[in-house]
Amino acid sequence: MTHDNGTLVSVARVADVIEYMRTVSRGSPVDQPWSVPGMVVSMLGHGRGNAPKDSPLTLQDVLADAGYRDLMTAKVSEGDLAPDFELPRLDGVSTARLRSLCERRPVALIFGSYT
Repeated sequence: MTHDNGTLVSVARVADVIEYMRTVSRGSPVDQPWSVPGMVVSMLGHGRGNAPKDSPLTLQDVLADAGYRDLMTAKVSEGDLAPDFELPRLDGVSTARLRSLCERRPVALIFGSYT
């Protein structure tokens, strides 16, 4: 697909969107289950309105990008050591590295959606 300005734009495959919906429809400890038909109706009704106003990406943008779609594939299993990573601290100056935190005490990594 080509944008008005002539740039090539990727489009999410319907199968990728449906697979994502099936995955998130089960809910999580912090998100209520949501039916796939309910998500489709919401997506059709709200379109880009589902994305926060300051978000540069929509669900369709993310699912159209192979790099983002790859994030849906687990790289570690339960019980595996987490890969090392570094994140900025809230002070905006220093960083925190997982490996250095693990050397001092056990670390629990909790990922979730807080919407």
